[in-house]
Amino acid sequence: YLLSFLLGVLLTFGGYTYLMREKPLSPEDFSRKVFLVDQIIQSQLDEIGIPKKNILFHQSLLKKEGGLAWKQSSMKVQVLSSLPFSLIEGNFKRSLSALGKPVSIQSSQITESLHLEVKVLDRVTHQLTFIPSSPSALKTALRPKIAIVIDDLGGENKISQELLRWNLPLTFSILPFLPHSETLAKEAHRKGKEVILHLPMEPRGYPQTKAGEGVLLEEMDESRLLRQLSKDIEAVPYIKGVSNHMGSRLMEDPEKIRIVFSELKRRGLFFLDSRTTPQTVGLQVAQSVGLRVKERSLFIDHSSDEEEIKQRLERLIQFSLSTGKAIGIGHPHPSTLKSLKEMIPKMKEKGIELVPLSAVME
Repeated sequence: YLLSFLLGVLLTFGGYTYLMREKPLSPEDFSRKVFLVDQIIQSQLDEIGIPKKNILFHQSLLKKEGGLAWKQSSMKVQVLSSLPFSLIEGNFKRSLSALGKPVSIQSSQITESLHLEVKVLDRVTHQLTFIPSSPSALKTALRPKIAIVIDDLGGENKISQELLRWNLPLTFSILPFLPHSETLAKEAHRKGKEVILHLPMEPRGYPQTKAGEGVLLEEMDESRLLRQLSKDIEAVPYIKGVSNHMGSRLMEDPEKIRIVFSELKRRGLFFLDSRTTPQTVGLQVAQSVGLRVKERSLFIDHSSDEEEIKQRLERLIQFSLSTGKAIGIGHPHPSTLKSLKEMIPKMKEKGIELVPLSAVME
């Protein structure tokens, strides 16, 4: 009865918003939509018989964007292995469709789990992961993951060669047009390492603050941006994705970033936002063009002090254990490598899986 009542409310509300569709949602209407999504999700969990003990993880994080504020809910739920994922997915999609166009739901199946992502006005408001009750599938799906990205590669080659010898799935983030950019990318690919382009973007203080050859500038029109982007991509072969090098100015410009991201989407690449500015528009623009995107969790080596690096790696571990995924960015410094050698075994002791960046982009 509760679900039928909610659907009636939603259909009435959806019809009203359809008639008023030319007007953007107010913060109050946005909050009401998020609340209704909450109610639908809880009703669906009740309907398919999920007891509270089967909710293995539930976390809410406060998010703010574009004058809107909401609590982003993440949940991991264990279900009977006899319950088809297709049934769960279908029930949620049918129920949430009553909310109308501002609400969307995407689904994917990864490592024996079903992942549902709900958005209101293109803001991610709810993430649900359903895991079958078989012990092996549960263990695989619940195992937290960390991706370690090493930035600024392609120049000095000694540390790069040492990283290539490590039997670890580190992600090589290579700058274009450095002496070893192309050869390092080819060698890393040959040894099974994941390669991404560390794309130079205009920082604040440019040109006094140097960003390197191949930098994308805010003053460039669309044709110049795309021409330079193409050259940068061609300079680093075998890339799976792109991250921003610097970019504290360009990453705040939604018009220019939309041009760049649309091209990355066309090429089948993903984007890692290094968050070099708190005002980055990376996540918002990427989601609007359908580009796979993640933000780094933290930089692991703001300083060269080994104890501080190890403390930041410990924070990365805790982040992974609490959220299931974490992305750490480091640089080719001796102190960083030494700290990683010491801390990676501790990650494994805690049951954390070290993975390439693409494995946490889903």
